[in-house]
Amino acid sequence: MSILKNARLIALTTLFALALPVAHAAEQITGVKGKQIELFDAPDDSKPGRKMEVSGLPWSIKEEKNSFFKVAVGGKDVWVDSMQVNVARTVKSECPPKALATAKAADIVAGVPGVSASQCK
Repeated sequence: MSILKNARLIALTTLFALALPVAHAAEQITGVKGKQIELFDAPDDSKPGRKMEVSGLPWSIKEEKNSFFKVAVGGKDVWVDSMQVNVARTVKSECPPKALATAKAADIVAGVPGVSASQCK
């Protein structure tokens, strides 16, 4: 492959990557693996947490750190172990700009889940 052809492919790939459909994800805890959940004050299980019955699901995830999720339970921010919960994501995709519609299929090397050729007409 010639240097010019490689440069063109790299330029198109970069352009496409920058203009990929934007995915907006909202993560929520929708279930707990068990009847109770252990709540921690920090994203760390070196100190025992306090157990409580699960209520008020779904919980919106505010932050993720050290395999823990920060959520609000009873008006207070607490951390839960990600291995104790089920998480659901909602994803909204947007189509790339029309300028990319003229790119050849061989030039497009990336994609976004949920966006298909039929969706972006």
